Amino acid sequence: MPILAILMVPQSRADDSLTEDDLMGDIPVVLSVTRLPQSTTDTPMAITVLDRAMIEASGFIEIPDLLRLVPGFQVGLSWRDHHTAVTYHGQSDGLSRRMQVLIDGRVAVGSLFGLVDWDRLGITIDDIERIEVIRGPAGVAYGSNAFTGAINIVTREISLNPGWRFTAASGSRDTSLVTAQYAETGDRFDYRGSVSYYHTDGFKGVNDQSIARSARFQGRYQMDASTHLDFQLARSQGPWGRGGAGTLLDPVGHKNAEEQNGNFRFTHVSTPGNEWYVQFGFSTSEEADDFFIAPLSAILGVAPADVPLVLPGQLDQPVLGHTFDYQVYRKDFEFQQLISGDRYRLAWGGGYRRDQLNIREITGIKEWTDMETYRFQGNIEYRLTDDLLLNMGAIREDNDINEGETSWRVGLNYTLLPGHVLRSSVAQGWRQPFLLENSHNVALRLEDGTPLDTVQLAPNGLDAEQLTSYELGYIGRWFRGRLSAEVKFYREEYEHEVEYIWDPSYPELVSLANPGAILDVNGGGTVIEGFETGVQWHPDDQTHVWLSYAYADADHACDPMAFHNFFWENSATPKHTASLLVARDFGQGWQVSAGYYYLDEMAWILWGADTDSYERVDLRLAKHIRLNGSDLKLELIGQNLGGDYYEFNALNKFETRTFMRATLQFH
Repeated sequence: MPILAILMVPQSRADDSLTEDDLMGDIPVVLSVTRLPQSTTDTPMAITVLDRAMIEASGFIEIPDLLRLVPGFQVGLSWRDHHTAVTYHGQSDGLSRRMQVLIDGRVAVGSLFGLVDWDRLGITIDDIERIEVIRGPAGVAYGSNAFTGAINIVTREISLNPGWRFTAASGSRDTSLVTAQYAETGDRFDYRGSVSYYHTDGFKGVNDQSIARSARFQGRYQMDASTHLDFQLARSQGPWGRGGAGTLLDPVGHKNAEEQNGNFRFTHVSTPGNEWYVQFGFSTSEEADDFFIAPLSAILGVAPADVPLVLPGQLDQPVLGHTFDYQVYRKDFEFQQLISGDRYRLAWGGGYRRDQLNIREITGIKEWTDMETYRFQGNIEYRLTDDLLLNMGAIREDNDINEGETSWRVGLNYTLLPGHVLRSSVAQGWRQPFLLENSHNVALRLEDGTPLDTVQLAPNGLDAEQLTSYELGYIGRWFRGRLSAEVKFYREEYEHEVEYIWDPSYPELVSLANPGAILDVNGGGTVIEGFETGVQWHPDDQTHVWLSYAYADADHACDPMAFHNFFWENSATPKHTASLLVARDFGQGWQVSAGYYYLDEMAWILWGADTDSYERVDLRLAKHIRLNGSDLKLELIGQNLGGDYYEFNALNKFETRTFMRATLQFH
């Protein structure tokens, strides 16, 4: 046996009785990286799978918290209005617009700001079966939105929990969560309906209260042995606490938000590995965020009669704010075909998306604004030899505002021996600015629409951001798959980054907060090098250990007038990110799990701040009780059982929090 094989195989098993099944164990199959069903050892890029066992052991209440378990990810809770920023390798702000998020194939990223309304996804943590997280540019599979990565949330199969299911949670910061669902399976039609109510006061002293009332209906209709229709419909609404700084531009108040969405996918399978589908999705999002400040004369401290020649007829007009006041409609069509041969598999397709935006109060544009996007992509997996696998992919994406770009990726996977794979890839991706980035002009305005104080806009338009990524990785499995590890070394080169700069000479009619304006420009460039690893260890059937660690060294190049140079000292990319989750079943239905989370100091740009490094320890105690015809699970959850720390900015102090959660499943 070669020396390398001896080092990789436990000596007690290094004999003729060793089989490939012993080494491979249960390797997850994922769909997210290339749109092809692949084992995690065959994907061209690093991917983390958060399975149901991991999700339950974490004890998290809010979905974004789960991403703390992914190497290289950072989570900043409640930057404003209880929005949550989720980012990979930092490089983000309150508008996390470089990450794609999908729920069972439906795009959940908003078309206006590029952020995800995590409170109004229409699902809760209890609905999730697994989350596939692509750690690196995924635009080849999902287009411009997946610039730095993609998060694919897969909900639980309807057949796994038929009947009634109820969940209730309550705890710190007046947090409460109540859900009810009913699932039914039949010969041809499976469906599930659910409703939920969520409330939290957010952080103490910050007006980030959130209430979300959600309803969701999903199902599958099997037309015949080879054809089926999957669908989902959801609606969420509720008010948010708006702002918290109490300033002129960010007064304390409330706003209402509402989202409705649906997705229909028709799939035909001709033979195993050969199929096609057609998908149609739609979504509508609305936020009512307008507030009255005062008459202009009162703000300026003058009487209209004293200055008759200045702004005639306008000093008595009220000054209005509309920071997040909009309507967005989206329609999305997609086609994909999967073709399999002796040594290759191909997934190809295209899509069309139309975004309609009513953002008059934000931008001053008086009519609805449309943006149409076209995309055509293909990914191929070709087995050059039994041990060498080639992955290639490309996507062409174009819209009627920005010039189209082509993203591509090439990867090679080499199997050293069963269960041990070397992976290398190079990719280049582009991120097209969202419509609002090109026309953003959040301003205080008079009642007649005259802007008084420009907060942000792109006067010359924006070009696409560019990312070139190099990755070298290793995947290893030992002890019949009970121990697995993945290591990734990488270099990421960002160019033409969109950043915020201050232009004190920008002409304005009146400035109430600052001279000049805050502008969006393509001025930044960043190089990030580092490595990260994820380890899973199951020493026995009762014990599970998950470990992640990421190191990143970033070199930023900013415009001289960039916000980062004026307001932040820390890097936007933390050097160290780590997590450790341990779960143990003690029998008789008892389980204990503990989580450790570390985030190094970093800067959250826009609405954020420099944050110090922190360590956090969570603890969960669970008891499963079997009743006649039902199962009851009781959980006691403690978060941050230690010193306080700050999330995203200096106002969001995360103290120790405790929760109780109960889940009752009827069969």
